[in-house]
Amino acid sequence: MESEPVVRLILRFALPAVAGMVAGAIYNIVDRIFVGRYVGPAGLAAVSVSFPSMLVMSAFTMLICTGGASRVSILLGAKKRREAEQVLASTLVMLAAVSAAFILLSFSSVEGMLKLSGADGEILAVAYDYLKILLRCAPLGLFGFASNFLVKASGSPKYAMFSQIVGACSNVALDALFIVSFGMGVAGAAYGTVISQGISAAMGLAYFLRRGASPRIRARFLTLPRAEVVRRIFAVGSAPFFMEFSFVLFMTIMNNLVVRYGGNDGLSAMGIFFGIDSLLFLPAIAIGEASQPIIGYNYGAARPARVVKAIKCALIMTVGLYLLSLFLAEAFAGEMMRLFTEDEGILSVGVPGMRIGYMAIPFMGITVVTNSALQGLGKGGHSLALSFCRHVLCMFLPLLILPRFFGMTGIWASYPVGDFGGGLISACFLVWVLRWLRSPEALSVK
Repeated sequence: MESEPVVRLILRFALPAVAGMVAGAIYNIVDRIFVGRYVGPAGLAAVSVSFPSMLVMSAFTMLICTGGASRVSILLGAKKRREAEQVLASTLVMLAAVSAAFILLSFSSVEGMLKLSGADGEILAVAYDYLKILLRCAPLGLFGFASNFLVKASGSPKYAMFSQIVGACSNVALDALFIVSFGMGVAGAAYGTVISQGISAAMGLAYFLRRGASPRIRARFLTLPRAEVVRRIFAVGSAPFFMEFSFVLFMTIMNNLVVRYGGNDGLSAMGIFFGIDSLLFLPAIAIGEASQPIIGYNYGAARPARVVKAIKCALIMTVGLYLLSLFLAEAFAGEMMRLFTEDEGILSVGVPGMRIGYMAIPFMGITVVTNSALQGLGKGGHSLALSFCRHVLCMFLPLLILPRFFGMTGIWASYPVGDFGGGLISACFLVWVLRWLRSPEALSVK
């Protein structure tokens, strides 16, 4: 972490992270391909209206595991192993509490959550079975997602990648078994997802339980977290929590607008878009996540020059990947959409929409790296401010205004408007971060 050349170190962390994120994207893509091919448009629409509720789970996981992973990296860099193990244990206890809350929600609130997202009639009935299973198996999803962050924060990106690949391959096999062989429909997709997430979670926990692990899960620390530990975790995790939770609201509003302007074909097309989006959009985010433990460790070790170099390297790689995504989306939108369905009504909405949605995606690279840098440095307040400005000014306003004039096209156009505006705001924060890292204050680690 402290001596290897920064470019090589970023690649050593980033390549497994990208591979792992691609494998994780298979969860979304495989579910939608099997659902689209074997259940039909109603199944795709059901997955779409369930997506905001799934993002709620993701938001709470991000709140805890992003802050926990940041603290673990900083403490390991400062050679404070005992404190790092305390933070790791507190993170797991908090995740267990959130998991229990989602299980309780599964017995009372599933239908209401789906109706908020625009579901009714046949789509509501299909989505109910899907979301109920995901909520009742929340511990598998939350711990599977969080273990990936924590393992990377401990300096083992290859193991994190391996656990994700194993989970993704399991998901493919289980979807084929449950949906195709057993004819279980969207319920089969849900069971395939949660079981494969459980496999990833088990591998992640096994990593921290093995002899010689640093940090290691220790039973004596699995108690009620101390207030100071919770405060520090929430301080860093609040920004990605706000970002994810505001995206829940964004998706909820968007789904209702899609129903109004695009009907069920629009909902199905949006479901396919987010399946493809997980492959074209998320791998670049993996680079930001991969840079975070490197930034945190070297900040904790009082080596700001290496932090600056890591940020610049991550920025180049992230923008480069998004340029590739832009090319693929513009050139092969039709071919990618047809993997999921041959329905001409859905394709007529989804193909041009995908091309519009990706028009400004390279600007998102600036936002990804800036957020990761702020979180890695433990600057949760600044990260929260960036997320607030980007979401309120660059996402919600276009979504609320553009469809009034351009209908479904306006919904698609809200994405490039948000990417461009968010990139400009993030660039201002990034310039401040780089200047701060060159100041004497950056050598004082709290």
